[in-house]
Amino acid sequence: MCDILAVDAAAQYRQLLQLGRDEFLAAAAPAAFVRYRGEADESTTGQTRSIDEEIEETLPHGRDWIPEQDYEIYPLAKKPGASFPDRITIGRTVNNDVVISDSSVSRLHAYVRRDGARWLVADAGSKNGSWLGGQSLLARREQPLLSKTVLRIGDVDVTFYVAEDLYAALGGRP
Repeated sequence: MCDILAVDAAAQYRQLLQLGRDEFLAAAAPAAFVRYRGEADESTTGQTRSIDEEIEETLPHGRDWIPEQDYEIYPLAKKPGASFPDRITIGRTVNNDVVISDSSVSRLHAYVRRDGARWLVADAGSKNGSWLGGQSLLARREQPLLSKTVLRIGDVDVTFYVAEDLYAALGGRP
């Protein structure tokens, strides 16, 4: 099942893309998660794939282009009045900054935060764990989060993008 807010964010980002690079970067969140959903994901398996798993030859703009109908975007922005003002929380309940509606995702599963120019991620002590680039994250131990890296939250794969890389991945032109 798609998260309505993520679907709305994807539509908003497609509209921003039409305005050009400078306007996109000015209006978009500084970073976002993209959850790519392939054809197999329509079934009851609940599996997701990274856009990096796409076959390069079939994509008109190269490997970074994301097919418009097959992704959700989760902007990394703090909700007004949300807990933990220095962290962007990720979980399945609506009180998180990033809500991923999946039973494998804990109520408060993980968090990201910005430290100057770099981003950090940590598992918040979740039941089903988190992995960064295939490596298990230890609870509350922050790790650097690089753009275009796959983060697995429970059974959900999302790819982290800083805004400029997301603009390119969505097919934006320089």
